[in-house]
Amino acid sequence: MYSIGELGKIANISRRTLHYYNEIGLLTPTKVKNNLYRYYDDGALMKLQKILLLKSLGFTLEQMKEVFDKSGQAHKENESWIQSLEEQMEWIEREKNELVRKQLLLQTTIHAIRMSGKIEVREINGLIQALQGRELDNGAVRPVFSREDFTQEEIEVLSGLPVLGSFDPRAERYVELIGAIRLNMHLSPVSPEAQRLAEQLYHLALEFFQGNAALLDKYWSRIVPEAGETSPVYGHDRELAAYIEEMIEYFVQDEQED
Repeated sequence: MYSIGELGKIANISRRTLHYYNEIGLLTPTKVKNNLYRYYDDGALMKLQKILLLKSLGFTLEQMKEVFDKSGQAHKENESWIQSLEEQMEWIEREKNELVRKQLLLQTTIHAIRMSGKIEVREINGLIQALQGRELDNGAVRPVFSREDFTQEEIEVLSGLPVLGSFDPRAERYVELIGAIRLNMHLSPVSPEAQRLAEQLYHLALEFFQGNAALLDKYWSRIVPEAGETSPVYGHDRELAAYIEEMIEYFVQDEQED
């Protein structure tokens, strides 16, 4: 038999914790003398080791009690433990997905601010709410493209586009470019700096669309908002879109002439 002090030293756990486990019925002493001295046998020591194992695996105290309640019959102990461990794995997977989603929403907010050049709380809240219910696809919240607007072949190309809020380095490059263009909108679209940015943006966009310039134009025409409307792609307001169209048009004409 082990006194509470001896058990604490063996398991490297405090008396206070052992007293608490006793209070909640998780680990009771094998014997109590004079209502003061508590003693534990080898079975209690083994149960405590199981408790510490479950604790290291992320089980709550209530979950631990359920595990031991289920494994009351010795011949079913292995089955109940396996079931409990599998349930814990499922819970961890759900938590992991939720953390990934929150991480992506934070990254989406960062991208939104960088692309718009300002904090539009109402618009960003709307963007986040729109993404909340969307399914994750390989760690990203991907947009859905209509078969009425695009062919299956085109959808396959569009499905490979970088996603706002993802940690795709291509998305980072695009967001950085859009932010730089927005900062330079006070310049003429045909100025050297604007044309330098136009060259980078055009070739990056062609890379995204696998060299399909026609599909790039088709896609762009659908994300440029009409007067008084908002773009389906956050940060692409009408003023920015018009500036990009002018700078790209001049760049393409100049490149074709060369």
